[in-house]
Amino acid sequence: RVDMPAAASRTALGAACWTATEKVNAELFALTHGAFVRQILRDHEDDVECANATLERVGRAMGARMVEEFLSRTNASGGACATFEEAMEMTTRVGLKMFLNVDAKTRDWSEERDECVIEMESNPLAEFVELPGKYGDLSYCNALCGAIRGALETVRVRTTCAFESDPLRGEGERFAIRVKLLELVPEEYPFDD
Repeated sequence: RVDMPAAASRTALGAACWTATEKVNAELFALTHGAFVRQILRDHEDDVECANATLERVGRAMGARMVEEFLSRTNASGGACATFEEAMEMTTRVGLKMFLNVDAKTRDWSEERDECVIEMESNPLAEFVELPGKYGDLSYCNALCGAIRGALETVRVRTTCAFESDPLRGEGERFAIRVKLLELVPEEYPFDD
């Protein structure tokens, strides 16, 4: 558990959590993800659309579990994020750093502050990867979009989440994920006051 002073930056919090965590070899992690994606493609008989949906679904389940880990490691006594913008900053600067050691930032905020892009400096899931032409529409790292969406849904923030640029598919030089707020779900209590 990492206790940080209230004034500590989100980036420092993410780095402190990453440092305090037991690690798995990065190459093993990347290769395991590759084997996982390949097995999903086999299971769906190379149907890329079905594989993309499965990766997103698996990521959503992981994201929901990551919230519990995030809350326990960050000693989140500061309360819930009050806005979508705060939730995205925590996801970007703390969550991605904490779980993947990825430096990321939000950019291109909409005027209404209900949509932004997460731009990642690196993507450990994509190490050693070159997609064959027949998998040109495969969103190889779609589990990451699912994890972000699943984590946000767990804290009552419904979103859409998809890659805006994906170097594995020849789209841009950095991985960038567009996230759009659909709804801040009000907290429901099982009893009347």
